[in-house]
Amino acid sequence: MRVVAGTLKGRRLVAPPVGDLTVRPTADRAREALFSILQRWGQGPFLDLCAGTGAVGLEAHSRGYGPVVCVESGEPAWTCLRRNLAGSPVQALRSDVNRLKGAAFREQAVIFLDPPYERAAALWTRLSACLRSWIAMDGVLVFETDRKTTLELQPGWNLAETREYGAARFHFWIPA
Repeated sequence: MRVVAGTLKGRRLVAPPVGDLTVRPTADRAREALFSILQRWGQGPFLDLCAGTGAVGLEAHSRGYGPVVCVESGEPAWTCLRRNLAGSPVQALRSDVNRLKGAAFREQAVIFLDPPYERAAALWTRLSACLRSWIAMDGVLVFETDRKTTLELQPGWNLAETREYGAARFHFWIPA
């Protein structure tokens, strides 16, 4: 794993231990495609929820987003995240996304959420209103699921598009 582009291009990232399936980093190719799509929206504050190794948040910082906050709760992801963010201005916050308060964040240009695939649909239903309160009016929420998962329309959101990369599907939601 590495940072694909920007000021940190080529920086190697610490990966989870071989065989550990609890952390599923977004592949380099998928991250490259993701940030190409995100060029349609403005830069600014970037929130990476269920951040895992922090690869997406560090990529965002490398490409000019800021401030960048990565939220992760579990091990070994937290250890990888802290090591990957060392020496960068990207903030790491250890918390379960379900426990974040409604006023925790405001005016985020991009929110990226990549939860465990088996919890994705339920988490979308549970957090959509809170996420809506955190996003800027011209911002975008990118919710990663597996290819088979479709997220139901929630109040306050419009689905701009979906894209598939390997086993992953990115859902691009914009404020209604």
